[in-house]
Amino acid sequence: MGCVLVRGGLTFLSVRGANHLMITRLYVNNFRCLVAFEAKFDSFGVLCGPNGAGKSSVFDVLKMIRDLATSEAVLGGEGPKDIKELAFTNWLDSTIQEFELTVNSSGHEFEYKLHIEQARDDVKPRIVFESATCDRRNLFSRNLDGVNFNRGDGTTSSFPLDWRQAALGSIQPHGSLRDIEILQETLGRILIVRPSPRSMELESKGESRQPMLSMDNLLSWYRSLAQEQEWTDILRDSLKDVWPDFMSFRQQDTGINAKTLQLRFDSDQGRDAGLYSFHQLSDGEKALLGLYMIRAALESGRTNIVFIDEPDNYVGLPELQPWVLAMRELLDEDHQAILISHHPEILGSAGHEYGSYLWRDNHTSPTRSGPLKIPEGLSVGEAVKRGWINGQSN
Repeated sequence: MGCVLVRGGLTFLSVRGANHLMITRLYVNNFRCLVAFEAKFDSFGVLCGPNGAGKSSVFDVLKMIRDLATSEAVLGGEGPKDIKELAFTNWLDSTIQEFELTVNSSGHEFEYKLHIEQARDDVKPRIVFESATCDRRNLFSRNLDGVNFNRGDGTTSSFPLDWRQAALGSIQPHGSLRDIEILQETLGRILIVRPSPRSMELESKGESRQPMLSMDNLLSWYRSLAQEQEWTDILRDSLKDVWPDFMSFRQQDTGINAKTLQLRFDSDQGRDAGLYSFHQLSDGEKALLGLYMIRAALESGRTNIVFIDEPDNYVGLPELQPWVLAMRELLDEDHQAILISHHPEILGSAGHEYGSYLWRDNHTSPTRSGPLKIPEGLSVGEAVKRGWINGQSN
């Protein structure tokens, strides 16, 4: 069951589950409203709370760490994933943000730490400290002077590195550096999404290894995943359960290297009457397709860890509950899903013991957290509708 511990001003958020291949802990300090905030995750959990409580900030931190640690982003850059400037806590004077991530993978516990500084608004941010351990054994450390890492023969090696780049993504693993490779691969496979069907591209011009935050590149991600027959079969079977008249899908050329997705539904009005291109789907259908693509990626092993911000946006109740139950079927020590949601159906299907409540006392106070509290005699859904969910301690 979810639990909360407070020690020395730290806020501990815990979500129930197992601990084999997943993110188990996140520590954040001086990022927006997250001050000395520590979250402990397990195989499944639902974060809820009022607007401005810091729920999405938790996911934004995870995305930033992933993108920096896998060399998808640099500090002060102009690329779509780059971190142009730091988002500090308004009421703190410190110019350094602190992040820590604990990852369980391949039977090992990895600890990754990252400290970022931005002295002034007109100065680009830089990494001032970074380290990784495996089962408490040092893998590497870096400061402003450079990166130091241990070799298999017990010797150490070092190299200089641009302060804007994370060392974890810059080390080329081989031989004795296998543990670093495991950590790199685990972080690189994490999916963090906030589905927005209205921003999804209507055709793809290439393949994408993973979806963007808003899933804008859904069709490009589909092109990559569709090369695996197992994933395709799982998605097709899942959609048949959701849409009884669904028959098949295919990629259709729309130009040079450009493709869209077509879905065929059963129809007694002629063969072409049931053929829908992606742009003809409703916002809810596009969002639902994306959610089931994520589930198929989990089941097929394309990913093991997903963080989804408000998956219930745009999706109707009849389609939402089967997806929640289908996701729950997969989650174990090797599959993890953490959701942000206020939707009664997700909280009701999940069980309130998997929920955690985030809140702030006012706009100049940090995020706090507690277990989801449901008044006696009310269902989770009814409590949500009435606004009677409260994680604050009496």
